[in-house]
Amino acid sequence: MQAVIFRVVVLVMLLLPTTTFAKTSLALFNLSPASIDAIGLDGDLLFSMRKELERSQTYQLLSRRQMEEGLYRIGGAQVADTQKIIQYGNGLGVNFILSGSIDIKRATIIVDFKLIDVSNSREAAIWQESFQTQGELVTRAPEIVESLERRIRRALSVQPDIAQASAALTAFTSKAQGEQVVLNWETADIGAVFYYNLYRGESESGPFEFVESTTESQYVDTRIPQSGTFYYRLDIILETGDEMDGGLVSKATIAKAQASADVAAPSILQHQVYVNGVKLDFVPSIANQEKTAAYQVYYREVGGVWAPAVKIEDTGKINYSVSAVNLMEADKRYEFAVTTVTNSGKESAKSPPVTVTSAPIILLNANSEIKTREVTLQWQPAASEYSVRIERRGAGTNDWQTVGEINPGHNGTYVDKQGLEDGLVYEYQVRLFDQLSASAPSNITRKETKKLAAPAEFSVSGGVKSAHLYWQAVKDDDVVGYRIFRTEGELKQDTLLDELADVSGADKTQFIDGVDNGQPLKDGTTYHYLVVALNKFKGVGFVSETRSAQTKPRPDQAQSPALSADNNTIRVSWPPSGEADIKQYRLYRRWNNQGWQEIAVVPANQSAFTDANLKPYAQTSYYVVAEDKDGLRSDPSAFASIVSPDEVTLSVAAQGMLRRTDLSWTAHKNIDGYKLYRRVQGVTRWELVTAITTPSITQYSDNDRRNLADGVSYEYAISVVDGDNEMQKSNIVTATTKAVPAAPQNFAAESNQVKKVTLTWQPANDADIKGYKIYREDKGKFDLLETLSSRTASRYVDEGSFFSKLDDGQTYRYKILAYNLYDANGITSAVVEAKTKPIPARIEELSVMESAPNVVLQWQQAPESDIDFYQVYRGSSCGNVRKLAAVSAANYVDTDVSGNRSYCYRVSAVDKDKLEGSVSASAEITTAPRAEGN
Repeated sequence: MQAVIFRVVVLVMLLLPTTTFAKTSLALFNLSPASIDAIGLDGDLLFSMRKELERSQTYQLLSRRQMEEGLYRIGGAQVADTQKIIQYGNGLGVNFILSGSIDIKRATIIVDFKLIDVSNSREAAIWQESFQTQGELVTRAPEIVESLERRIRRALSVQPDIAQASAALTAFTSKAQGEQVVLNWETADIGAVFYYNLYRGESESGPFEFVESTTESQYVDTRIPQSGTFYYRLDIILETGDEMDGGLVSKATIAKAQASADVAAPSILQHQVYVNGVKLDFVPSIANQEKTAAYQVYYREVGGVWAPAVKIEDTGKINYSVSAVNLMEADKRYEFAVTTVTNSGKESAKSPPVTVTSAPIILLNANSEIKTREVTLQWQPAASEYSVRIERRGAGTNDWQTVGEINPGHNGTYVDKQGLEDGLVYEYQVRLFDQLSASAPSNITRKETKKLAAPAEFSVSGGVKSAHLYWQAVKDDDVVGYRIFRTEGELKQDTLLDELADVSGADKTQFIDGVDNGQPLKDGTTYHYLVVALNKFKGVGFVSETRSAQTKPRPDQAQSPALSADNNTIRVSWPPSGEADIKQYRLYRRWNNQGWQEIAVVPANQSAFTDANLKPYAQTSYYVVAEDKDGLRSDPSAFASIVSPDEVTLSVAAQGMLRRTDLSWTAHKNIDGYKLYRRVQGVTRWELVTAITTPSITQYSDNDRRNLADGVSYEYAISVVDGDNEMQKSNIVTATTKAVPAAPQNFAAESNQVKKVTLTWQPANDADIKGYKIYREDKGKFDLLETLSSRTASRYVDEGSFFSKLDDGQTYRYKILAYNLYDANGITSAVVEAKTKPIPARIEELSVMESAPNVVLQWQQAPESDIDFYQVYRGSSCGNVRKLAAVSAANYVDTDVSGNRSYCYRVSAVDKDKLEGSVSASAEITTAPRAEGN
């Protein structure tokens, strides 16, 4: 099947309106090339201008074909002469004609436009445009067309009011000065003047040719073509945009110099005849004394008036070639001559002319045989010495297209196979052409292409999701197959059928729609069909008659089901269908806003189903579809909904553990997971504990050591997650975590130890206890003394620190607690206290006496039972005593004394634990002098 979808209309009537020129009409003539380099440049510009004018539709543009046919009919041509343009314009019936010339100077394309007002027999405007590149000829076309339309509007706006016109100019004079005319004028009080348009004619009544636009009130006309009397008129353009006829005409007589006898004409060496023009090869005259400026080519129909054709500059060469083309009418004889123009403006007489005959008039015919997408053209005379361009358009259209070009040497025959369609009428014309010019087109001939006949005896019958098409084969060698068109719904006279399928083979006579194309048809639907024969180009012939058929309808819609819930199941029941060929029912279910799914196929003799495959808490909906024995299904019944009885039950599997609670819940299907929540009992806000994405999991241990506290009661709830939806929370359960450890039992402190206290307790059997913390009172506050990281520890000895030992005879108070594996402190024990062993009591009643040569010390015995010895101190003064002796008895004899000396003594008790009591009070003595030698 082709990518483009054809459409066929049952009945089409075409009414073609007669072409009339209700608008201002315009024709575009070719631009004459001023030099050989400019030949052909006008094609792009004129083509683009035509497209822009056709788009704007401001003026009625005469098509190129209409223009050429008209010129052919009246014996005219696309010329440059203003008078002939006006003459041919009247014959064509147009209001305006745009002509001009085109040239290349110093790499710049120069176009001189001339707008001819045919209706008023005058040159409406002359202006020049320049283009830097050939591409600008296309891109600047909208700008050029806008300028053209503005000048046409200006010309049309000049509708002279005699009373007003006579008052516009108060004075208008012209005075000949040599070969030029000086013009001056004055205006009345008519408002601000924008500019003036000056026109010149050879009679007072016209026609007038446009000369120049100027903003001044004077002008010097230096471009007078020849001697004679000339008449001038003015149009005044105001700043408001209005244009007024000046109302006055001024005249001047000019005597221009005739052909100078002292200027010799060039010599034409040879010439080459073109289809519509000539190429001249000439050499300048060596007899000319004055410097030559240019060479002017003239032409005329034999016996007619000479007219300028093309002008070229003198470049100092010894020979020149110049082409003058698209000037001649068909099958006529013309003369061409060349003159010399000097720098001073002198012009020689014309050279001896050369005579040429323009291309012949061609009579075109088409072969009478009707073929498929093929037309044979023949023309007389064959004109085999020329190249021939074949042009074609669809009948009723305006645009001619070139479909072929053949070189010289042909036999006057051309077979067109390019882009033709079936059963259409085409119009043809041919023209002779060469590299520089082309003749006017030939006569127009018409030819219709072949279109295949419609298949006969076409019929259609409906089936299950299909339609069977039959037809009689078309007997034609060009048939390669058939194309089926189809539509559905109401068939009207102007209904369009869409292309359905192509059937290959000229002998094919049937097609099953819905089977052969693999696209089943709608049930109970009426379809309308056409069939056409296809040719080798896949072109369609005439359509058959329209035939219709209806496919088998579907069963009636099933009735809405009734629903009931019980013991985690839903029972679905519905009224049975009354149709005889029902085969079964199809049951569909939807949970919440999810998609529908088929869940069961129920035989026709049953009308109920129990659904045990539920989704917790879901809004569960059901509908029923009836299906017949051909597999056709009814529309779905209205659906019914019920909330699923399937609910999640949460329970506490284990509690009272160290920062852990084990939970479990009932298993469920058709979900994506769960979300478990927790909150402290008595608190409103829930915290998410975990999201479980494996639906098969039914238990969880909450052991969040960071967020769980010891001995706290928590509430738990669980919800079901289904896609992006979270269902309601389950029942709430309560669980309490294990409390902090109890105070260690049998906590005791041992007193009367030397510089230490021994603490003991009964170690705990709880595996969740990590260790113990012991506190000692200091300045009325219990500070942490030691942390023991062993649960089995049962004893601790407090010996103070390296820098702070325990004091002797000091009472110390202690507490202890156990802490768990998460470093949470347990309950603190009762306070126990112990006293360290005191130092011995202070020695009392120390006395000293001299028993020469000794000093005897006595003191009261210490009261303690574990005194190990007494420490005796002596010094020469009480401020500086030192250990003297350690004795076990409560007396001491100091034998190391001298006479007439003073001594100070002190004594302390030291027990068996090396504790030394406070020293006694000082006892002083001065020994008696002694004789020498004692």
